[in-house]
Amino acid sequence: MARVRVLNLVKRFGNVVAVNNVSFEVEDGEFLTLLGPSGCGKTTTLRCIAGLEVPDEGEIYVGDKLVSAPRKGIHVPPEKRGIGMVFQNYAVWPHMTVFDNVAYPLKLRKVPRDEIRRRVKKVLELVKLEGLENRYPYQLSGGQQQRVALARALVMEPEVLLLDEPLSNLDAKLREEMRIEIRELQRKLGITVIYVTHDQLEAMAMSDRIAVMNNGRIVQIGTPYEIYRRPINAFVANFVGRANFVKYRNARIDRGKALVELENGIVIECSPPPKESTDYLLLVRPSDVEILDKPRDGAIPGTVTRTMFLGNIVEYTVDVGWQEIRVESRSGKTYLPGTRVYLGIEYCVLVPKE
Repeated sequence: MARVRVLNLVKRFGNVVAVNNVSFEVEDGEFLTLLGPSGCGKTTTLRCIAGLEVPDEGEIYVGDKLVSAPRKGIHVPPEKRGIGMVFQNYAVWPHMTVFDNVAYPLKLRKVPRDEIRRRVKKVLELVKLEGLENRYPYQLSGGQQQRVALARALVMEPEVLLLDEPLSNLDAKLREEMRIEIRELQRKLGITVIYVTHDQLEAMAMSDRIAVMNNGRIVQIGTPYEIYRRPINAFVANFVGRANFVKYRNARIDRGKALVELENGIVIECSPPPKESTDYLLLVRPSDVEILDKPRDGAIPGTVTRTMFLGNIVEYTVDVGWQEIRVESRSGKTYLPGTRVYLGIEYCVLVPKE
């Protein structure tokens, strides 16, 4: 397996800067996700690492090998980078059986026939496709086709596996199953993975670390917990998970804690900002608000304006006088619109606006 280093990567398409001075490292055996909205540069970054795009500036290392450096005239072709890649659209050959789809890259490299059989059998067992060797793609489910694409990438025994939104064409239940399978497979093989998605739940569930991208840059990189609980700015807070930005009068930092006076004069204690700024927003996740029947110290009075039953949770919108606050509750009790309630904030953090 191998570590991947990306240094000051820049990629332009005409006048558009798709990737703007991006740098990060992926440790050997780590699962890193590039997360961001459409057009943020995450897929272009992945394609530069794979060798499918030629960067304009910067350097890319796979292990100790420099595979891309435009200023030095270095561009190692994709097939010589020790990388496997799985695409969003699977890219399986419809006229080939499962066995032939997986064996195809080995045949191109003229691997001996017995070795091909051994490696294909091994990888099909790994992705739970044993017994389906003679089926064609049209005879497979979407999840099985995705496993074929994964097996084809793994059969070359790559040092690094790149996955570009591989689950976006699957239904919700299959996506959840494949998330678990891919993560378990990665841990079993100990392979280095760089994964691209716009789905924050997918990123949170699968990753060792997440790099949040926007406008061609990495905004924040950290563990799922750090990204969710200590977002670096309002964009990350709003993109990764649901967010209430609660209005307040003033805030002060005292001994590692933030004391925030809300618009109604109530003072609550929050986590301090992850970095200094001149302008902060008060982030309160809907899941960090408790809905109460009776007042208590620091609770905010309000009136339920909307109730939505979502199965495992009930989502409320509560008007507190100066704004509406969304609440996610797992309580068995349901509050109907018009009910007077009190909101207890369990966790909040000051977040730099920019």
